[in-house]
Amino acid sequence: MATLSIMESDQGLSRAPAEMAPGEAASAISAIGDSRSWLADRIIAPCWYHLAFGLLAGGVIAEAEIRSWTLFAWSVAVYTLGCGALMWWNQRRVGVAMKYFDVGTRAVFAGHILALSGLIAFACWLGLDRGTHDAFLAAGTLAVPLTVVSGRWTDKLLRARLQAGQ
Repeated sequence: MATLSIMESDQGLSRAPAEMAPGEAASAISAIGDSRSWLADRIIAPCWYHLAFGLLAGGVIAEAEIRSWTLFAWSVAVYTLGCGALMWWNQRRVGVAMKYFDVGTRAVFAGHILALSGLIAFACWLGLDRGTHDAFLAAGTLAVPLTVVSGRWTDKLLRARLQAGQ
């Protein structure tokens, strides 16, 4: 019989696979599960992390109540730098890169952005069009728990995905 490539071979087919005792196999599977659980716990952000994001978002929204474009531009810059610093710090703390945006986390993130956008639009309508005082302050206040809930929901999805080994 002619061999078409060096990959095509009958060598090694007659060898028995490496044998492993049942206890050793269970121990190896348990170690894999433990390492996934450790990684899942390490990847998840500290309890104050999402609160910090919420305070940044709420602050920039609430600050619009002052109606100073210069101050608002600076607060957007501070918000951007603050978010970047938090994400950089968390990446350094964890020590691993991870694909955060699977289907579930993308949906939560998109819902969070849409809800914040809706709060801002509603505050603009009330505060700028209708002349309602403190509309931006109220929207900024609501942005904090919204961001915390969305962040914790994302953490829950990430933990489940990591523990499942995906």
